[in-house]
Amino acid sequence: MSHSATYRAILFGPNPIAAGTEVELEYTDGAYQDVIVLEAVEDTETISRTYKRGRETEEPIPYRFVEEDVAEADGEADGEADVPN
Repeated sequence: MSHSATYRAILFGPNPIAAGTEVELEYTDGAYQDVIVLEAVEDTETISRTYKRGRETEEPIPYRFVEEDVAEADGEADGEADVPN
């Protein structure tokens, strides 16, 4: 039996988002993580993608895409404030 601090997981989601991408995840309190959130920064946007663990118990553990959240950087960098008239 392996006493590794990590396990293999495979991400599934809409193509091309994590279409069978294999990743290595850390155990949380000695157990598989139920939900993982991955973040990516593209241009001025931060994209958060949420995945939930499947029922299978053999590695690689499958995670299914649940939702995506896109946050844009603040537009106040140009020195103009948003003031209602």
